[in-house]
Amino acid sequence: MNKHQQSNGWLAVTFSKLFIRVMFRHVQGWKKDAPSRAESFIEVGLDGSHLEGASVYTTTVRPRGVVLMCHPFLKYGMHYFFENNLDKELLSQGYHVVTFNFKGFGRSTIGGHAFADDVLAIARRISRQFPMLPIHLLGYSFGGYHLSHALARDSTPFTSAVLDSVPISVRSYFTRGPLRIAMRWISGSWLAVPTGTGPIDLSLSCVHNLPIAYLYGRDDRYISEADVVELTHSCNTLRVIGFDNCRHLENHKKHRDRYFEEILVFFTSAETLSRPVPA
Repeated sequence: MNKHQQSNGWLAVTFSKLFIRVMFRHVQGWKKDAPSRAESFIEVGLDGSHLEGASVYTTTVRPRGVVLMCHPFLKYGMHYFFENNLDKELLSQGYHVVTFNFKGFGRSTIGGHAFADDVLAIARRISRQFPMLPIHLLGYSFGGYHLSHALARDSTPFTSAVLDSVPISVRSYFTRGPLRIAMRWISGSWLAVPTGTGPIDLSLSCVHNLPIAYLYGRDDRYISEADVVELTHSCNTLRVIGFDNCRHLENHKKHRDRYFEEILVFFTSAETLSRPVPA
């Protein structure tokens, strides 16, 4: 087992599941049906979690690909994307959109302890349903954090990944009170891998030949310019895109046209790179 694989020892699993339940107290219990434009599903995760998800299909005759969206740490879970109409922008450009609730959010159960498992389980569902289409990842904050750890374990299903407003370390997000002490200890201990709390630069530095873009707001209090520089040193193929006057998760709100232009150009470039060259 390499350093990026999850530990399945009983102590790690027990502690991690307890950690999730304590950390998620304020987001658990909020449930909402997917909008009428979406097709709901339940996928059994790699750890036995029942993951609530939704697929929205483009009406384009020849779909360009599938975008798997991973939600931020908000009680709304996957509904963050529907409420902000982020799926509609991608649908209009010929992409199917698939999103889901991580374990502990909405109707998703907690069958295990690794959020990276959730990303890979949904990706495998997409691969079965659309075996010939490229799969792009789009992760926001918490979702992008665990997306990064998933890539270190298996990047083969994906054509590209975009990280939006993703702190490099959990230590920059938890800055006060008892949680700060707990997170600083956990993220630096043997529990960092099973809880998914290790810094993302360690995971991304092990991902090769996959185009990755990192989007951040220059006024995001969880992401410093020094953090961004350190991340680019760890992952030298990373494409970094900064947005002025944007705080956490504000990039798509304050610069919507440029935001989607950057993402769509990046997807197109990645698809070109992954396309086999004719003999």
